[in-house]
Amino acid sequence: MSTSPCGSGTNPSSANKQKLAPPAEDLLLDRPDIWIGNILPCLGLGHYAYIGAVNKQMNHLYKEYCDKQKKKEEEESGESTTVDTHYETYYSVAFYNVACAEHWHCQRLQYGNDNDLGCTEDSEDFCDVTKTIASVGSIPVLKWALDKEYPWNGMTCAGAARKGHLDVLKWARKHGCPWNDLTCQFAAYGGHLELLQWAHENGCDWNTIVCSAAARFGHFALLKWARTHGCPWNTLTCSAAAEGGHLEILKWARENGCPLSANTCSSAAGSGHLHILKWARENGCPWDVATCSSAVVHGHLEIFKWAHENGCPWDRLTCAFAADYGHLNILQWAHENGCPWDKDICARAARAGHLGILKWAREHGCPWDESTIEAAYMHGHFEIVDWARENGCPARDEEE
Repeated sequence: MSTSPCGSGTNPSSANKQKLAPPAEDLLLDRPDIWIGNILPCLGLGHYAYIGAVNKQMNHLYKEYCDKQKKKEEEESGESTTVDTHYETYYSVAFYNVACAEHWHCQRLQYGNDNDLGCTEDSEDFCDVTKTIASVGSIPVLKWALDKEYPWNGMTCAGAARKGHLDVLKWARKHGCPWNDLTCQFAAYGGHLELLQWAHENGCDWNTIVCSAAARFGHFALLKWARTHGCPWNTLTCSAAAEGGHLEILKWARENGCPLSANTCSSAAGSGHLHILKWARENGCPWDVATCSSAVVHGHLEIFKWAHENGCPWDRLTCAFAADYGHLNILQWAHENGCPWDKDICARAARAGHLGILKWAREHGCPWDESTIEAAYMHGHFEIVDWARENGCPARDEEE
């Protein structure tokens, strides 16, 4: 009698083949932690396109890796990064040259449009094919895409503008690609002054977002040029400068007539820029409850304290946001200093899974009702459901 490698004593029949040990590659795919933690970080950029295009599972693994890298960079830098700075690694290789693009195209045809391998030609997000190619900066691949009947639209020019590829933008326009005000907006986001100048001189529309984008990302020279050439602005320019922490831009904008609004204070507070908030208040900028709320949502206790101590209003949502976002220290200080709260605090803490906040709130007299247990149950926080029941939280009759 022959013995199978699995030690069954007999050769497996087709009926019980599924009981055999799975192939090694299947075991590896069942361990995404190995791919994300050990394999993908060691691969060169030139391999990402092929890894991501193997199948749907591998593409999801790659995107999960990108998300982890994004989070890591944000933690190290203390600033938010855009998703496309990571996903573009995959697409910049996929569309690096015509050969790579042809490989991507074949994979897309093989697996279909709905498998999340890449892009659909009718979308207008970063996955738009011609927009992505334009942002990579390859005219030959853009030509190839048109030959393959991938359409282009205003996002194609915007993609070129976002990454500063003036040559691609010129070529696209020469060959009839449409554009709109997004081209100028994206140029401003990226700080590409020469491209913005060319676009404006050649009749591309622009709007107030050009100035606010330049202010947000600190492109001072671009902002000055845009204003010199008649680009409109509004209160969002000052708010964006405050959000980005660019005090010199904010000062210049005010000196040149840009209006302030309460959003300037709330943007400074939410981004943690106390020095800008102070300057704004010293220079007559109004504020409202959104200033305290923004500081609370983003966990800026010192800004929250300063704002309240200097007369900024708050309301019941101030404590509610602290409960939502898990900022117990802020909730404690707010309550100790007379900020109003109600039963919504307990429900919000329960919904977000913050048992510690719920316990503290109850210990300090915060009311609750049936919504606490309902919120915890609906969001899967069964430990909170049990604790609330054990501690006398009202519950609806199960027959209702």
